[in-house]
Amino acid sequence: MTAAPPVRHTEPRWPVIVITLVALALYLALPHSITFLPPWLVPAIGVVILMPLIAVNRLRLDAETTWSRWIGVGFAIGLTAVNQVYIAYIVIELVNGQANGPSVLLTALEVWIINVVAFSLVYWELDRGGPVARRVKGIEDTDQQDFRFPQQDGSPGPKDWMPEFFDYLYFSLSNMMAFSPTDVMPLSRRAKALMAYQALTGFVILALVISRAVNILT
Repeated sequence: MTAAPPVRHTEPRWPVIVITLVALALYLALPHSITFLPPWLVPAIGVVILMPLIAVNRLRLDAETTWSRWIGVGFAIGLTAVNQVYIAYIVIELVNGQANGPSVLLTALEVWIINVVAFSLVYWELDRGGPVARRVKGIEDTDQQDFRFPQQDGSPGPKDWMPEFFDYLYFSLSNMMAFSPTDVMPLSRRAKALMAYQALTGFVILALVISRAVNILT
């Protein structure tokens, strides 16, 4: 007889919703000279997509269906893709010499923050099958694992420790700032590819866009 998987504490929903709404709200604050879409479009689409996900898990992430799983992953990837378009658009504006210094600085800061949130959502959704699979479905420690956190290597703490969204948010922030893994190690090829691309976008924003905008100001 197969033993039942250990019961884990489910993850709260509200941190993900709050951080995601903050990222969507930043699109409303983008300067009109930089945006190529109506400022309300991305936030409106994002809120519409989030509503069924909240309906499935209102307070805690303890249930999942096939469609909710695909919507969650699609939302994270979609938000990331849209932000890459904004990054490319900023670079094109700078190359063409049409960028306004203060607008580019503000836009660079906003898309940098959104990039941190977007990639944290991708990592959170993909690692070991997502937040519900990690805690509810009893996936073994080696199955579909994309990232290895230091708490999982026998460091002091609960034996059944599992990362939550904030852990992936911190990891995404450190990757954007250091352009390399810090305490969290990528294990799969897709994790390494995602981290490499995020680090590249962070480099472009911080080293190219911001430095060029400062030159425009001076």
